[in-house]
Amino acid sequence: MIKLLRKYLISIIVIAVLITSVVIWNNNRGYDDTVMASLPEYDEVEMQSILEDENIQNKLEPSFFEYYQNHNLNGAEDTEGFELSIPSIDYSQISHKNVQIIKDVGGQSNEVVALTEENGWVEYTFQVPEDGYYQMGMSYFPLEGKRSSVIRSIQIDGTYPFFEAKKLTFQRMWKEDGETWLDNQGNEFNPARVEVPGWQYKEIRDSESKVAEPLRFYLTKGEHTVRINAIREPAAIGELKIFSPIDLPTYKEVAKEYGKKGYKETKGVQVKIQAEEAVLRSDPTLKRVEDREAITEPFNPDAITLNTFGGQGWRNGGQWADWEFTVPESGLYNIGMRYGQWFLNGVPTQRKITIDGKLLFKEMNEVTYPYKQNFAMKKLGTADEEYLIYLEEGTHTIRMEVQVGALGELLDTVRLTTNDLSLLSREVIRITGTEPDPNVDWNLEDSIPNLIPRLHTMARKLDNVIQKLYDFGVEEGSSDINTLYEARDTFIAMAEDPSGIPGQFETINNLQSNLGLWMNGLSSQSLLLDYILIQSPDVSWPRAVATWYEKTNVAAKDLVSSFTKDYSGIGNVYEGEDVLEVWVARGRDWVNIIKQMIDEEFTPETGIKVNVNTVPAGQMQVLLLANTAGLAPDVALGVEGEMPIDFAVRNALINLNEFPDYDEVATRFRPGALIPYKYNGGDYALPENQNFNMLFYRLDIMEELGISEDEIPETWEEVKELIPLLQQNGMDFYYPHAPNDTSQAINEFAPFLFQHGGDLYDEAGMKSTLDAPEALEAMEMWTSLFTNYKIEKQADFYNRFRSGEMPIGVADYSTYILLSTAAPELTGWWKMVPMPGIRQEDGQINRSTGGLGQTGIIFEDTDMKEDSWEFLKWWTSADAQERFGSELEALLGVEARWNTANVEALERLPWNQEDLEAILEQWEWFREREVVIGGYYTTRHIANMWNEIVLNGKLPREAMEEGVKEINKELRKKREEFGLEVEDGGGVK
Repeated sequence: MIKLLRKYLISIIVIAVLITSVVIWNNNRGYDDTVMASLPEYDEVEMQSILEDENIQNKLEPSFFEYYQNHNLNGAEDTEGFELSIPSIDYSQISHKNVQIIKDVGGQSNEVVALTEENGWVEYTFQVPEDGYYQMGMSYFPLEGKRSSVIRSIQIDGTYPFFEAKKLTFQRMWKEDGETWLDNQGNEFNPARVEVPGWQYKEIRDSESKVAEPLRFYLTKGEHTVRINAIREPAAIGELKIFSPIDLPTYKEVAKEYGKKGYKETKGVQVKIQAEEAVLRSDPTLKRVEDREAITEPFNPDAITLNTFGGQGWRNGGQWADWEFTVPESGLYNIGMRYGQWFLNGVPTQRKITIDGKLLFKEMNEVTYPYKQNFAMKKLGTADEEYLIYLEEGTHTIRMEVQVGALGELLDTVRLTTNDLSLLSREVIRITGTEPDPNVDWNLEDSIPNLIPRLHTMARKLDNVIQKLYDFGVEEGSSDINTLYEARDTFIAMAEDPSGIPGQFETINNLQSNLGLWMNGLSSQSLLLDYILIQSPDVSWPRAVATWYEKTNVAAKDLVSSFTKDYSGIGNVYEGEDVLEVWVARGRDWVNIIKQMIDEEFTPETGIKVNVNTVPAGQMQVLLLANTAGLAPDVALGVEGEMPIDFAVRNALINLNEFPDYDEVATRFRPGALIPYKYNGGDYALPENQNFNMLFYRLDIMEELGISEDEIPETWEEVKELIPLLQQNGMDFYYPHAPNDTSQAINEFAPFLFQHGGDLYDEAGMKSTLDAPEALEAMEMWTSLFTNYKIEKQADFYNRFRSGEMPIGVADYSTYILLSTAAPELTGWWKMVPMPGIRQEDGQINRSTGGLGQTGIIFEDTDMKEDSWEFLKWWTSADAQERFGSELEALLGVEARWNTANVEALERLPWNQEDLEAILEQWEWFREREVVIGGYYTTRHIANMWNEIVLNGKLPREAMEEGVKEINKELRKKREEFGLEVEDGGGVK
């Protein structure tokens, strides 16, 4: 034994040292909360920026929290005892268009006002008896539209009191269309969700539920007007209610009232509601979800069973679901539910719970579900007592609604702190410029008043948020608050060494981006439900967590079945010769929709059976390997835009223009969308979707800079005239550049090339034409944005756009989705228009741009050539694309809006009309780039050209000539490899 110890002594010592080091590191890796004790408090120091008069945030409406706090400081209080109902037909003014007077709506025979199109409005005049806060509510009936929620805004006396009033959501009601269905493998699938028409009443609330109660409006005694504006989707208004704020009782007050009425506890009753059997929901994205824990009910070890509700998709403020249940006797009951809440690391989520449409007491407005790594049982109540709730014998409805109210004010504090940081950054840039000399002592403390107090105040604000998050129930060490700690400590470090601030612009920019992402992330309040229990107080609660041996048993069975089960197949799987094999390179949720559409529409209409299999998105090599091995499918969808030519040159695809109706099918798309799929006179793919760039700008900031909407730049020359004005005010223009993804360089350069009338290759695709004069002009214009005009080489445009530092820029449609869904404070203050271009001799502006999307292809080896074409025609049709886009958005939310390449289908999807018109105008100039064999070298060398010109100072002509030589070498090499024609001196061989 002693010999062994001596032999391995060094190893033992090393291991011991490593273990000790890890323990010490783990115990000291947290953030130091004691650092705040040394920061001074500032009571009478002026905290305003020297740029306060130019603070573009001042033009925006305040948040509700700012509005409420300001009025409270002036002594505002809730009014009492007032209630007023105004039938919608009793309006004082109404818009001349986009509005109708209709009757016999939803069983009501009286006339009502319906706002049918965007920009329609109706106005009401009313009087209140005293100064103070009032709340409002509205009954409404959603009319047939594009399946989206109804969006309205409210103005009081001609203005928006706070930005939350500019986007108010009134949901539709949805139910499952029949029972779930099983495929022939025994897997369960969600039924379609269909709308349930009906009148609803809703208090005017924050659309994101970051304000826990109905919004309060401060009104002075006397006459006022309220205008309701249509933002999205048609709906009728029943009546508008204005009333004194609702004062809910506490649970103790309700329990005392129960005692006075003599209500008794029931005995021996337990009613279990399977959560997946919700009867109504506010959003078709809310659906049944599979869970594989052994005691989740019901459980099928051999197939997919949709045995829970919600999960990741049940996360947005205001989303609700209803369940019905029946109790056998009147009396007092406990309520609880088995839930899973492991979505936010260490952060609780909340729900508002109503019974039969009523919020029984205050505590039910914010029911907290703590973070747990496993399932848990939530018993409504406190640690000391469970709530007793009185229910009459019979059928009842329980509703659970996503609530973010406890976090709302904290999120708003972080938003305002981010704005303060943005303003401070602009002040520093005013003094140092965007590229400060590191050898200069800028002496910022003398140039920026109260610099250190302002940094300390920002740090203290974030620390207060951290402490309140701990009070809310966030676990110590949660990674979800590390962003706040990092920002807090950065502010403190800057205050300790102000001379280092000019060298930390990148750190500041990253902080702003991280804080923006943190706010968006914490706003998502996901929750998974297994079942809901309504039971007598004497009934024991069931256990919530499976035992280790139950979990192990399921895991072992799943492991064994993984060797024999085909997980790539979706839905019904057919066997036999006459089955079309379709592979789809998309996520499983997306493919489920495609398969369901096939089984419900395509197969019944054509008689063609289809097997659908998933391919991991982005792993196109799977298709290449399958083709090489003779195992290719008949049809593939979701194929990356550069891949069809790689297959075509190998004679692996069918030339689609051999079908007699190809030209007719091609008219579904913009002509420029088909360019990348042409090869040697053939057409080898149809586009499914396409990306495109647009110009985004802030209305408020442009106005502040003296630029009207008519003066928003339409050409690149006008952009260059604007950039100095932006930079003089500490702002910048954005043009996308991805330094860590060289494959994007060609898409960033292509708009400039096409707008100058250039091409990437000659007509035969044999040689690069990047040495042409048009290409040189395009390269000079592109790179001059970064060299001469010094725009940032890399930036988080979404967050910098929100903060106002980049109030204008070019970005793709995904930015539109982000701004529409995750920037409520900017509602009505930004627009999207076609991207800048180059004015032609005839006065037109060439705005050519593209962005390779995904495609559908047919493999040459198919034995079902005609059936494959029928499938591809069906899939790219306007009807199929519209349904897929609608179903996808219904399942995953507006964030997954389908950017279809079918022009007619695009017009049918739920775009804002003004934005749709801008997109269609841009599409008039839509042009994809050519794809040729060996073209990957073009992509690589365009990135190299940018690096050489922008980073190394090389002349554009020199960089391009060097790049073109290398590109042409590779093009010739690849063409020779595949036996294609190549240039030989002055001709072709």
